[in-house]
Amino acid sequence: MPAGLFPDGGRVAPGPGVGPVPSWPATPLATLLSSLAMTGAAPERGREVEIVTGLLACGGCGRWYPIDGGIPELLPDHLRDAARERALFDAALAGSPADLRDALAAFTPSGDASSDPGAHYKQAEISIKNKIDDPVFFGPGYSSPFNPWNSDFTVYLIALFGAVAPMLGVTRGQTLIDSGCGYAWSTEWFFRSGINAIGVDICRTYLEIGVSRIGAFRPHLVVGDVENLPLAAAQADAILAYESFHHIPDRRRALGSYDRVLRDNGTVILAEPGGAHEDAKVSVDAMEKFGILEKGMELDDVAGYAEGTTFGAPEQLFLLRVAKTELGATLNEAFFAHHSAYHSNFFKLIKGAPKRPRRTPQAVTGLTRLVDGVKRRVRRRLNRL
Repeated sequence: MPAGLFPDGGRVAPGPGVGPVPSWPATPLATLLSSLAMTGAAPERGREVEIVTGLLACGGCGRWYPIDGGIPELLPDHLRDAARERALFDAALAGSPADLRDALAAFTPSGDASSDPGAHYKQAEISIKNKIDDPVFFGPGYSSPFNPWNSDFTVYLIALFGAVAPMLGVTRGQTLIDSGCGYAWSTEWFFRSGINAIGVDICRTYLEIGVSRIGAFRPHLVVGDVENLPLAAAQADAILAYESFHHIPDRRRALGSYDRVLRDNGTVILAEPGGAHEDAKVSVDAMEKFGILEKGMELDDVAGYAEGTTFGAPEQLFLLRVAKTELGATLNEAFFAHHSAYHSNFFKLIKGAPKRPRRTPQAVTGLTRLVDGVKRRVRRRLNRL
């Protein structure tokens, strides 16, 4: 189970049954679960013990989430497939005591999507498999990041990973959340480097392909909504959004979720396309065909997303290709745009770092906000030109 999901929980017991139970309030369900619980597996067994099919249940409130194919699904209720999950519920509890089935069946996932204006984008991501008629569309996922049909893109992905990994500052034994991990190849590489990596993506299809590619010795992979990260607070040392944050509808909420699960001084790195991304033909085509969101960002945008969090002022980092003959040139936005080594923008946020000095009240006016918005739009158009 994902590190930090139950901070005081033990290891999962081998074989069918009820695993170790965290410290819940003394509810009838918690008492029942405790009476059925098995002894946890020895810690030295490491990752030899895995839940392939089962439920993650809370003895305090009675909520449960399915585990299917070794992948926990921890989505908000309004994004869950109730019919499919009921079938998983029945399969997971086949042969279990009737009183346990009855107690857990009292909870039925149901939710109102009206509080989530971006739910249609998320549902489009969840169901993307139903929109694909190309039999080889998901093929690259089975060898990611290596794509024999597109060597240039392969080199780009690996180079981009090499750029962002040092920015995170994570070391062996620390916990990294790979937010919107897709096929989870980046999660896998961190994991194989000795980092406790947790990959979270809203689309099960991508994670299933990742499991198929990686095999049994793999990082934790979780179906979840990064606006509502299903992890306990203050459990992660760093979070990476590797060309994924531009698909998120509510970025303020996502950064608030990052803020909650990070430890003090934890780092967030966003490697994302710029503000003109949504106007590119390939982005427009993807939005029209698949219904997903394609919206880039600039530094001012990221600063707005971080308002109300404990993150300090975001920084934009630049990696340049510069010849020796260009040393001494004036560093300005035009120079950065011309010499940037990557198409993506790099943004860094530190939990608890100093905030940018606040504007004076006279500067914070409706006219100022309007002018700032016009400046951003003009800059995006200039970038496209």
